[in-house]
Amino acid sequence: MNGAFSAVIGVAVLCWVIWNQLRVREFTPRRVRVAAILGIVGLVEVVQAVGTHPASALGWTLLVSGLVVGAVLGLLRAATVNLWVADGRVFTQGHWGTAGLWVLGIAVHVGLDLLAGVVAPSAATLNSSSILLFIAVSLGAQGLVTLQRARSLPGAPAMTMERAR
Repeated sequence: MNGAFSAVIGVAVLCWVIWNQLRVREFTPRRVRVAAILGIVGLVEVVQAVGTHPASALGWTLLVSGLVVGAVLGLLRAATVNLWVADGRVFTQGHWGTAGLWVLGIAVHVGLDLLAGVVAPSAATLNSSSILLFIAVSLGAQGLVTLQRARSLPGAPAMTMERAR
């Protein structure tokens, strides 16, 4: 995918993710599977970008830095999500803080993209193609922590990754 199309897809996925995080939803381990699927697609985009535009070590450093920021923000977002048990099921709902951390994460990602274009032009395509991978890492970190929190709720059903199938 080219950079512009990748960015449009990334923004669409981000809007879908934020919308889902702000509404009341049942929590199941399947949510972690969504992050894995996005991660695979994101990884394919990164590999394709590197195949056509090899990146420097600085470009890879910026990419990994962005993914670390995404994971940390995912951990922080997990703490902002309200969890409760009703009718033997776990429900979640984020709020403005959850959405704000998503916006901050995307701002950091875009900032790193711009920085890559200035300090490592060979990595600009690599970094701009990594938006889905960034969302996947961030969503995955949030999902795994939320899963741990959900398991500890009184009255919560048993939740394992096997149930994610």
